[in-house]
Amino acid sequence: MNSEKGKLRAKLSIVVGIITVVFAAGTFFLTRSDLSSLSTSTVAGLALIKTMVKQSVPYEVALSNNKPTLIEFYADWCTTCQSMAPILNKLHQQYGETVNWVMLNVDDPQWAKPIEKYRVTGVPQFTFLDSNQEETEILVGKIPEPIITKVLQELLS
Repeated sequence: MNSEKGKLRAKLSIVVGIITVVFAAGTFFLTRSDLSSLSTSTVAGLALIKTMVKQSVPYEVALSNNKPTLIEFYADWCTTCQSMAPILNKLHQQYGETVNWVMLNVDDPQWAKPIEKYRVTGVPQFTFLDSNQEETEILVGKIPEPIITKVLQELLS
């Protein structure tokens, strides 16, 4: 009788093991992102961020040229920053002549003072300054294009 219980326990253990493996595999495949599209958009977004950084106005220049300013606090690893890059690039092309476009990487220690000054709580953070460099608006996270456009228009009026 003990041998029958032992065989039954062994079979039960095997069944439980198989169920566990099937469940784990199913969970893995059902919950993972589509990695091919993620990596493509990530690479494209990061490349666009790097281009925008090169085109942006240096922070010190923006504080001294009497133009309204939009400071984008971002991070290379931030997927929201990457996904918003096309929208911000479009707005930069549209408003770049009239508004300073500044991009500060929160992972760069040289920007510690502006990060503290503008109370950066997350990325992306968009800090809008009027022509006197007074803070007028702060937006954090994934912000729809019409809202950013409205704030930029208000900044220029």
